[in-house]
Parts: sequence; C-alpha cells; structure tokens
Amino acid sequence: MRRHLSLGTAAAVLALAAGASACSPGTTPSTTAVRCTTPGVTPQEIRLGLLYSDTGPSSASLAVTRAGIDARLGLANASGGINGRKVVYDWQDDSGTPAANALGARKLIEDKHDFGLLEYSLAAGASAQYLADRSVPVSGLAVGDAWPRYRNMFSFSYTTGDAVDTYGQFVKSRGGTRAALLRTALAAEVGNTGAKLVQSMQAVGIPTVAEVPYTSNVDIPAATAQKIISSGADTLLAVVDAGVALPPVLTALRAAGKNMKVIMSVSGYDNHLLREAGPAMAGVVVPVFYRPFEAGGPAIASYTAAMTRYAPQVQHPEQELALIAYINTDLFLKGLQLAGPCPTRKGFVDALRSVTSYDAGGLVQPPIDVKNGLGKQTTCWSFVQANDTGTAFTVVDENLCGRVLPAA
Repeated sequence: MRRHLSLGTAAAVLALAAGASACSPGTTPSTTAVRCTTPGVTPQEIRLGLLYSDTGPSSASLAVTRAGIDARLGLANASGGINGRKVVYDWQDDSGTPAANALGARKLIEDKHDFGLLEYSLAAGASAQYLADRSVPVSGLAVGDAWPRYRNMFSFSYTTGDAVDTYGQFVKSRGGTRAALLRTALAAEVGNTGAKLVQSMQAVGIPTVAEVPYTSNVDIPAATAQKIISSGADTLLAVVDAGVALPPVLTALRAAGKNMKVIMSVSGYDNHLLREAGPAMAGVVVPVFYRPFEAGGPAIASYTAAMTRYAPQVQHPEQELALIAYINTDLFLKGLQLAGPCPTRKGFVDALRSVTSYDAGGLVQPPIDVKNGLGKQTTCWSFVQANDTGTAFTVVDENLCGRVLPAA
C-alpha cells in the first residue's frame, strides 16, 4: 500500500503562514564509473537539485528537511556513493510561491543540468507538468494534488486519498464518544484533513458535535475552550499547528476544569515541542505513518547516527520532517541504484515504478508498493502519546489497522 503523508505533517506545515544496511539502496563502491550523456551524471558524481522553501511562510517547518537529506546522502557517499559516483546537489529557494517554484525548477534543470529533484514545497504543483514533460524524477514531500497524478513524482506518503476508519477506531478504544474539531482556516489541505478525521469518527459511531476555528494571535484561547466545553465533546481532534495554537487552548481547557478523554492532534510529534510547551501537551496523541522513534531498533539507530554525523546542526534528530526527508532521499537513491551504471531519467522512473516492496530498511512499516500503490491510502498507523508530564512520547499502538472508507 502507498502510505499517505501523516495528517500531522501536512497540517503542521500548512498551518504555518542508520548504517547503510538499514536503508534500502545498497551502495556500490567502484573505482571505474562509466561515462554517460545524461544531464547531471559524470564519471565522478550524480548531481541533483533541491527545490524547497528556504524563505516564506512554511520555511520554519521545512528547514529541517535539508538536514534529513544531508544525512542520507552523507551515509550513501561514505559507503562509496551509487555505482562509484558521489551524490551531490544544488538548491533553489521557491519561497513557497508558484512563480518562484516554476522558475526554480527551470534553473535547476536547464541552468544547473541536474539529473532529478528533491522537492519540499507547498507550491510543487507549479512545476509538476514541466518536470513530467521531461521525465525528470522527483522525490519529496507530497503535499497537494499534483504528486499522485505524475508518474515521475515519488514519495512514500501522500496527503490525498480516501479517509480511513483507523483514527476513529483508536478514539473509540480510548472511550471517546463525542468529538469536537479544532481547526485552522488557513489552507484547503487542512480543511480536507479535518473532513477526513470527521468521516473516520462517523464510521465508528462517534459524532463530531462542533467544529471550532482557531487562529493564533486572533482568537482568544479561553473563549475557544468554552466553545469546546459547551459542545459536550469528550474528544478533541486538533488540526492546527501544535507548536503554536494547541498548547494555549489545552491550557485554557484545563484551567476551566475540563479533561478530555482523548486529545488527538495531527501535528506535534516533536520532542523539541515538549521541551517548549511542557505540561500543556500532556496526554496528546499523534498518529504517525512510519516507525516511531521510541520504538527503536536498527533502522532508527541508523537514522540517528547518520543525522548526528552528517547533520550535526540539528541537535535533536527526532523530528518528523527530518525523517520524512531522509526516507524520501533514500527512495531516490533506490531509483538511482536500480537505474544502473549509466542512469537515464526515463530509466530511473521505469525502474522505481517497478518496485513492489519498499520499506527504507525498516523505517516504513508495512512496506509500500510503488508500482501499484500510487495515490492509495494506507489503513495502518502508529500512535504515540505525550506522557502525563509532557516530557516524552510513548508508543501506545505501533500498528493499528482499519479500512478505507467510501468517498464522502
């Protein structure tokens, strides 16, 4: 199955205005790399382009993605690169705007002559057709409708797709009976995320009795908390930026004497946030679509070691977007490996689209089907929860599976 981007990751970004054996592509040390005519491929290196929002409304969240890329490429290059070639990259800032995204893609492909792109931008749709027309392989953060439409665009997770009842199953297992949706009105994707959560609750018999909009620095937390309390909800579904909007609302709820049975936030799986927000985040549950950091194991240990060595600027590597970038870079390296000693863009796309089981060395569970899973929703999720003091996360369900729901 194709995994969809964590509801948390999509909402968090949009609301803002491993040893080598633990990764999928085995590197192939070589002293003699063949000479090729493909753009970006020389006997010594393969040059990629990174198109991301270094400035603009979403830049603060996306900044850590570059560290995840550096860590995975550093690990690959330390093991000999791909077919004897070091993998390096140029980069362009698109500020999160369509015009700059389209221009940035052209600069990387036509001026820098890069082989393919790693892309982390909410405006990726602006360059999608241009890249597809040239069969340029792209891997990255699949936010928006363009990603599942184009065969040359790869991600192990998507924001689009049908709703699943997995979230509702979890809430029901924790005693939730009536839900209130706390949402931001800043982006359509966030609205879609909220609608999927509502549908998931409805599928297991949990009504959503209130939808409460909240915007930081505009709405008053105490007044927002009172709306939630007045609805009679015992479950809070939060589709807001957990780093800014959620803590003050939760603090106001508790100050009013209201303790929710379940608080499920689509963002906030970040130990740095716990260090900043402390007890306000106590008990918050976040669904994630990869192996949780707290689950440990060789794949997590390999990721952490690579981040420490090749991205030392990030003091705390247990961050969702860094891991997502690490995995999507690993996916691109898988395509390079499969494309052979003289890769072409079309050959890369064809080879990676033939993969039926990809797990990033254990970071993605269960494995995804790249060949048949384009745009399909996963039904299995892990759930992590902040402890009672808001100082650490624990894994409360490592693999809860449900079913895809009919389109609303």
